[in-house]
Amino acid sequence: MNEQGSLHDCLDFGEDKDYRCLDLPPPGRAGDGRPFIDAASLEALSREAFGEIAFRLPSSQLEGFAAIAGDADASDAERFVALSLIRNAAVAAEGVYPLCQDTGVANVHGWRGDGLAPSGEVSDAEALARGAREAYASRRLRASVLAPSAFLDEANTGNNLPIHADLRAVPGSAYRLVFSAKGGGSMSRTTLSMETPALLEAALLEARLEALVKGLGPSACPPYRIVCVLGGLSPEEALEALTLAGLGLLDRLPRAASPTGAAAHVPAGSAAGGPACCALRDTDWESRIAAIAAASGTGAQFGGSHLAMDARAIRLPRHAASLPLAFGACCAASRHARAIVDEGGFRLERMEEDPARFLPAGEAVFPGAKRVDLDRPLSELARELGALEPGTPLLVSGHVLTARDKAHARFHALIAEGKPLPDYLLRHPVFYAGPTEAAPGNASGSFGPTTAGRMDAYMAELTARGAGLVTIAKGSRSAKANEAIRDAGGAYLCAIGGAAALAGRDHIVSSRLVDYPELGMEAVRLVEVRNLPVIVGSNAAGRNFYDECAKGRA
Repeated sequence: MNEQGSLHDCLDFGEDKDYRCLDLPPPGRAGDGRPFIDAASLEALSREAFGEIAFRLPSSQLEGFAAIAGDADASDAERFVALSLIRNAAVAAEGVYPLCQDTGVANVHGWRGDGLAPSGEVSDAEALARGAREAYASRRLRASVLAPSAFLDEANTGNNLPIHADLRAVPGSAYRLVFSAKGGGSMSRTTLSMETPALLEAALLEARLEALVKGLGPSACPPYRIVCVLGGLSPEEALEALTLAGLGLLDRLPRAASPTGAAAHVPAGSAAGGPACCALRDTDWESRIAAIAAASGTGAQFGGSHLAMDARAIRLPRHAASLPLAFGACCAASRHARAIVDEGGFRLERMEEDPARFLPAGEAVFPGAKRVDLDRPLSELARELGALEPGTPLLVSGHVLTARDKAHARFHALIAEGKPLPDYLLRHPVFYAGPTEAAPGNASGSFGPTTAGRMDAYMAELTARGAGLVTIAKGSRSAKANEAIRDAGGAYLCAIGGAAALAGRDHIVSSRLVDYPELGMEAVRLVEVRNLPVIVGSNAAGRNFYDECAKGRA
């Protein structure tokens, strides 16, 4: 790494064995003799990359799931979640059901050699966006991007555009890129705070990180990669390092030379008062973060010790008067792939083609699960489920309504206008979900829960009117939402996040549009589920599973 301190000097793009060659013509030569990458080939690379990462994970991710499934100290429920994530990857690898229903914002980070000739009349960013649009359309990936029509009004763009493209010029004649799809659940767990230098004390920093790790909760689909970046010459640099570290691109940064908490030291090769090393990776603090996560009790969604599969702790230089702290997580469906374009051609990071090889022999059985028929009067169902202990495993079958943010805003508007709620809300449980488009002949696309907490603001007004007495989603709920559930005598059920391909194929029997078709993936649908695994998250006594997990670990 040079003394100018660019993070981009130490990007980790792996080894040649990590890549497969694409059937695209290698770069040609422009009239001035410089290598030339045409826009059509960049478009094809983008289309291939986004199509690939929507359905396949790296082998390392599956190895992490398998380690949890094989851990004798993991809880039965935690092992079941890990096995479900492997089974989900096996279903998705067949190319029909995406790994997750939230196929994410399309991101491209690229480092373009300044020795390359321009790509033609179409800019690189436009070519990459075209490829992403084609992948999302042809592979039936969910369009999740909303664009503003006014400051408080917005609508779905319908094609998942725009993408986020961050392209930079660097020395050389190669083009290195990373394609990633970031879902809303993990994105929403990103935080940036401007701290004081007083935080550079081990006990204070550890206490701050403990609060941040516990604040992650289960909503973003653990097991996570947790990332912490301390420092940065600007808030923007801290957030950039957070992104790059989450993608594994900063794994080869120099390691911290002394144990964390020891006296400050001058980095090797630096004279006192001279330029210091621009960035460090600290494996001691990574171990501390992992230990905090294990002690949280949240585990891999259904309680346990595997909230995190791993962690990254990155230290950057800073202005003497400020200390950025960026913190976030990558979810279980962490989708990204590196690519290299040079005179040898187009190479894309190799994904796992046979996830089923990570499964042990025999079927994954949800231990102690009670079967529940959802097709009963809602008040009766609420009484039965509300009486169960938090954490009780269930296999639920019957009809549910899908409704999430935009639909709930419509319900809220009806209440504000003094109008009655739709009758269907009084008859069925509500599943917070926005599935992908179904392939011809299939009942549904990938079908998974969205974050419960985003609907918490609507809970009390709905339950007071006999709606939302039973809800299904992922993650924990706020105290006010749990109070509304308690007061109404209802229940909240937690489904597995990140296993949407498995649910779409094996647990969805039928789906039909009921209301608000203009909301696209957020429309209200009546969906029949069969033997869907869930646990009781909140019950009619006001008890919450994740609060009790945390107390049990205290």
